[in-house]
Amino acid sequence: MARNDNQSGDQSASVRETVESVWIAVVLAFVLRAFVLEAFVIPTGSMAPRLMGQHWQFDCPACKYHYAFGIPQAPGSSSPNISFPLPPSGQRRKDGGAPAICPNCGHQYRFGPEFAYGGDRVLVLKYLYRFGEPRPWDVVVFKNPQDNEQNYIKRLIGLPGQEIEIVHGDVFVRDGKDFDKDGIIDEKDFADPRAEKECPWRILRKKSPRTQQVMWQVIFDNDYQPDQTVWQKRSGKEWKSPWQPHPPSGPNIWEMRHGERVFAFNGAEATSELRFANSTDADRERFCPVYAYNSRGKGYNPKVDVCYDLKLSFMFAPGKNSSARVGMRISSFSDHFRAWVSMDGSCVLEHGLADNDGNVRWDKKPWASCQLDRPATRRAYELSLTHVDRKVTLWVDGQAVLSSTEDKYYAGRERILREIAAGDVPTPTVSILASGGPAELWHISLMRDVYYTCPDISGPPGTPQNERRRGRATTGNPMLLRKFAKKPDLDEFFVLGDNSPASLDSRLWDKHAPSLRPGYRNGTVPRYNMIGRAFFVYWPGGFRLPMFKRLPIVPNVGRMRLIR
Repeated sequence: MARNDNQSGDQSASVRETVESVWIAVVLAFVLRAFVLEAFVIPTGSMAPRLMGQHWQFDCPACKYHYAFGIPQAPGSSSPNISFPLPPSGQRRKDGGAPAICPNCGHQYRFGPEFAYGGDRVLVLKYLYRFGEPRPWDVVVFKNPQDNEQNYIKRLIGLPGQEIEIVHGDVFVRDGKDFDKDGIIDEKDFADPRAEKECPWRILRKKSPRTQQVMWQVIFDNDYQPDQTVWQKRSGKEWKSPWQPHPPSGPNIWEMRHGERVFAFNGAEATSELRFANSTDADRERFCPVYAYNSRGKGYNPKVDVCYDLKLSFMFAPGKNSSARVGMRISSFSDHFRAWVSMDGSCVLEHGLADNDGNVRWDKKPWASCQLDRPATRRAYELSLTHVDRKVTLWVDGQAVLSSTEDKYYAGRERILREIAAGDVPTPTVSILASGGPAELWHISLMRDVYYTCPDISGPPGTPQNERRRGRATTGNPMLLRKFAKKPDLDEFFVLGDNSPASLDSRLWDKHAPSLRPGYRNGTVPRYNMIGRAFFVYWPGGFRLPMFKRLPIVPNVGRMRLIR
């Protein structure tokens, strides 16, 4: 009998311990959710393609490039309509929208059926900003000032006490000072005569290379060559690579190998050039802020909104005992930049200016040069030339070896405004150059940075174009963010979506929730509405099992990632 009593007591203790463990786990989960960590789902594509709302995923039938296409909103709703798949080939979608367009080759996709993927699910560090100040380019989650019942996710751009303006896709800021000593940095301080000298405009650069890396978007990746049969069936014409010898009638010293994925230079002594096509409107559109995630043709001005923040990269493999050297060239307005890398490891960065006829006069002296320590067994270099945030950099094997300096290439806001006012901005020049000896180029790709557009606030439906107001912080309409020394909860922030043409963000908010505190100004995020910083995608759009095609229940582990 005593033995049974002991067994009964042990079972009771075991049950009690289990219940206590479960209860503690539940309490800890609620504590973590309330004070440390919380999960959010992204409903829209304002941060695409890095962070996606509900979307379809495609492998382009022509070039096999993988991309996402956002699901359009249901009529009369702000939510995506996921009730239907894409139509069969040749039919229009039920919402009457345009087809998906491959960002790499431009192939129009109308095939189906494809079932919808849910939005990315992210983890957010709550109350992080109670212990440290937010930083520019952080991806933040906050209460939507238009409706405090919603959560938004955007990229933080402007900080309290700053004036901010978008100029040709880049962000310029100036840091204010409390000149009148009233504890608030506001309009009166920026109107002070001392502000012009002590608060100069500067370009807002991304300090972390990792942040910049995730913001690159494809213009053309040469490893993804379209299948001619598929391409011709859709377009009715033959695919032609955008990389062409320049001038077109020059000697044929480039050989395309492995399905045009590898460019082989035959070793001529004279410099030979491959230029990325820029002679037609379709070529120019490649440099405009278009997104495969959206239908094209909206949200930008093709005469002005041409992105000069570019990255040209490839693998450079000289032939055995070769004296080859390879060059990369990109341009921004009238400035042209050229970088050379030789087999012996010498690197040079050059600059030139184009005249009104497009002729480039190169400076007599290079901007910078260096000598790499090249091992005798070295076979190839990974090379990149970037122009981003008004800074030019030559990268070798992922390391910056040469860069422009402020004294040579000043990021002047006033100069860019003059260039825009002069009329249509030129299409960028992008080219690859080679001379001296045989070499091969592999994995050639051209990318562009996020380009922030300058839309108007449209107002109620039917508002005439001439009565629309300029968006906040757009060119010619800077936005001031107030900073309160004694009431920091009222500090104002400014946010933008990476998917700029399709993002409802600080530029366009034209109303606010009545529950916000008195004194709130449209277009800002008050500190008291900040929730935290998004740091990890823990559940991207999942895979589907054959028997559950409508449910993405298998996690896509390969796309789980930190958020930069």
